[in-house]
Amino acid sequence: MAYTPQIEFYKKRQFGDKLNMTFVFLRENAWPYLKAQLLISGPILLLSNILMSQLSFGMFNFGEQGFSPDIIIDMFSLYGLVLISAVVTSAVLPAAAYGYMRAYEHKAPVDIRIPDVTKNLLSRIFNLLVFNVLTAIVVVIGMFFFFIPGVYLMIVLSLGSAIIVFEDNNPIDAFGRAFKLIKDKWWSTLGLLFVTAIIGYVISGLFSIPRTLLVFGDVFTSVQESGDFSSLDESNFGSNPLSILFSVLETFGAILTYSISFLALAFQYFNLVERRESRGLMSRIEQMDDAGTTEDEETY
Repeated sequence: MAYTPQIEFYKKRQFGDKLNMTFVFLRENAWPYLKAQLLISGPILLLSNILMSQLSFGMFNFGEQGFSPDIIIDMFSLYGLVLISAVVTSAVLPAAAYGYMRAYEHKAPVDIRIPDVTKNLLSRIFNLLVFNVLTAIVVVIGMFFFFIPGVYLMIVLSLGSAIIVFEDNNPIDAFGRAFKLIKDKWWSTLGLLFVTAIIGYVISGLFSIPRTLLVFGDVFTSVQESGDFSSLDESNFGSNPLSILFSVLETFGAILTYSISFLALAFQYFNLVERRESRGLMSRIEQMDDAGTTEDEETY
């Protein structure tokens, strides 16, 4: 007997239902989903957090020490690494999230393994990287035209990651598909992203509190001992065991934060596909036909 997932993806849902299903899915798949994300996206997110911390501290030192060619080169190099890690993260996270959801369609959560999630992962990440770069270019160009076109395009193309993974589409076709699906549903997509962004901001803030307090404590102690900020460059915050531990905690919070947005967008994608194409309804009809055929075979 074929596996039937408890959560039906392709179904028409109202605004509140999409938010509710996001948390229902997270609750039902809590450990297997988060484990997959930690193993796949965790390393690059942890690296991003460490690089961002180094960049922030470097900018502080830059203001204290003034201009010098070495400092400027180091800052630009670090900024480049942060930018690259952010671009890669924007592709890896949705690839893992939606890869897990595709596996969920065929297997129970307890049976989902990492190879099920990483199937075709590299090709998806490549397509998502290309799509994200093209989206950034298009949105930036749109921002030059009184800002509003850029915002409009950003919301429309937020569906691109789901389209690429669930439909195995290429980046160019995903552009046209996003505009087709979001027709008359732009505002609901904006509202969904806005609400999930607020929820994510709160969760991210809670997970970042321990490391923020640790950094401020180290800065305060260094200033108290030396009487000025010049000794801060001698403090290697990154080597502090507590700082590393809190970075891991912050990484977990980032995975949870991004997951809420990506999963909510996935349920918006399923909702729009069902409204346009009735894919879920057609699937249920086929299942009913298959069940009727099986009963006929057993009867005769």
